[in-house]
Amino acid sequence: MTKGLAIGLACMAFSAHGAEQDDAAGTSAASLTTFKHPGVLVDITRLNYIKDRVNAGAEPFLSAYEAAKSSRLGSLSYRVQGPPSNHLIECGSGSVPDHGCSAEDSDAAAAYTQALLWFISGNATYAKNAIAIMNAYARNLTGGHTNSNAPLQSAWTAEKWPAAAEIIRYTYTGWAASDITAFKKMLSTQYLPYINGNQAAGKNGNWELSMIDGMFGIAVFTEDKALYASTVSLWKKWVPAYFYNYAADGGAPVKFSGSPSSWNGQTVFNAATSGVSQETCRDTQHVQLGLAAVFNAAETAYVQGTDLYTPMQTRLTTSLEYLARSLQGVRNTSQTNTVNVPAGFPGLCDGSYIPVLKGTMERAYNGYHNRLGVALPQTLKHLVNDVRPHANPNDEHDVILETLTHGGSPASK
Repeated sequence: MTKGLAIGLACMAFSAHGAEQDDAAGTSAASLTTFKHPGVLVDITRLNYIKDRVNAGAEPFLSAYEAAKSSRLGSLSYRVQGPPSNHLIECGSGSVPDHGCSAEDSDAAAAYTQALLWFISGNATYAKNAIAIMNAYARNLTGGHTNSNAPLQSAWTAEKWPAAAEIIRYTYTGWAASDITAFKKMLSTQYLPYINGNQAAGKNGNWELSMIDGMFGIAVFTEDKALYASTVSLWKKWVPAYFYNYAADGGAPVKFSGSPSSWNGQTVFNAATSGVSQETCRDTQHVQLGLAAVFNAAETAYVQGTDLYTPMQTRLTTSLEYLARSLQGVRNTSQTNTVNVPAGFPGLCDGSYIPVLKGTMERAYNGYHNRLGVALPQTLKHLVNDVRPHANPNDEHDVILETLTHGGSPASK
């Protein structure tokens, strides 16, 4: 779908069987006139709230902040690793070959981490580090991305760059205007062409969902209203194709031209499997990459005045609870450790699955429970017992410091 897609598409609801209905807030992308800054993942009110909570020693914010500070990505001596000297990033399947892929992942994640640490601590070294990283890519990444994983690699990085750039540009005065312009150009020429199109057709849904999240951030930072509106439309189209809901979809998942070609062995679609994802029978790591992208995007849209939470509430909260229930007590981080499906999941996969612990669901829980008052007991149990004490808070893809920015109590809006 192209950047110039008619803005009116943002008002359409997509579903093959039982479409969720847009509400007035959910259609506001069509009338967006002014972007809010900072406006990717967090706004200034949220940033001040996080800072206040950390300064007050409130949990889980304080522990998440200390973990970010002590991480490699949050080091005051972090030095940019890329891009490659030939100005081109090449990523094959599984990042083989890895010509600048891992370096790009780390650098973008570090830029976002350093940007958050700057705002919370007031230490300008963090801001200067983030700027040094972003400037290095804006000046030296000119050949784009290539090989089979180029769209996904571009998406993962595009999910992080705008989040870092929004904080630095709108809370720190030391980023030169010429460098900001160069960074905008980089997003538009080195990332957007690889994620704004049909590159993920037929592939597992975490690809397209990550691309959508990346496009949201680019639209906000570059203030591209048409891109923003078309991305809202894509989000509404793809979420029902990734998370099955029996009440909305009936006895088969949503499909359309270009949607995922396979449900990875999931063949039972009924009330008992309502909430299953297109990648659950692949492994739950990829499900959570898709989930993180969905809620990263939903939160950015919310900051901009577009409510994507409410129109998809039943579908997404059902999937959250289903996934969280399947991950209680999980500590596994391997994509190959197959185990028996726990009791209480009739019809799931072929009786076995690969549960993986990831540091996500915080943004989703904050959006639905803390903000909207939706009860999500399984999600909370998983967050408190598994995610906060045991999960990596930053996977350098799109699971990025969720507890630090969106963890906490119902007072956390």
